[in-house]
Amino acid sequence: MAVALTVTLKGPVFDNAPRKVQGAVTEILEDGVEAGEKHLDEEMLRKRPAGVFLAISTAEGGSVGNYRRLVQDKMVGHLHALITDGGSLYGPWLEGVGSRNATTRFKGYSSFRKTGQWLQKEIKGIANKALKRLMGRLN
Repeated sequence: MAVALTVTLKGPVFDNAPRKVQGAVTEILEDGVEAGEKHLDEEMLRKRPAGVFLAISTAEGGSVGNYRRLVQDKMVGHLHALITDGGSLYGPWLEGVGSRNATTRFKGYSSFRKTGQWLQKEIKGIANKALKRLMGRLN
């Protein structure tokens, strides 16, 4: 499963954008995937009552669960970033898009889809923070 972030730069400001502006766009992407990964880890993949993602020992300070450990963010291009579960075999089933979900009562948690929707709402605030840092460096 994956959440992808892609930035498209349009207009005269970006046609000849200085390196600092392009660096700020990269910072926005990095901050975005970091925030998305944190949201996925803390809000979406936290311990459920049935203990699906975490062992009981986690409540006592033990393991954080295999699936949560697989979640990672990475820059995969100049203006493209990704949050992924590393191609886990049971990722599609947990997300609810696997072939087995149609034949069982379990319809999945939609963690990556919900994180992507959350990130669409939050990215403006994340971008504003990065742009304020850029303005401080440019002045």
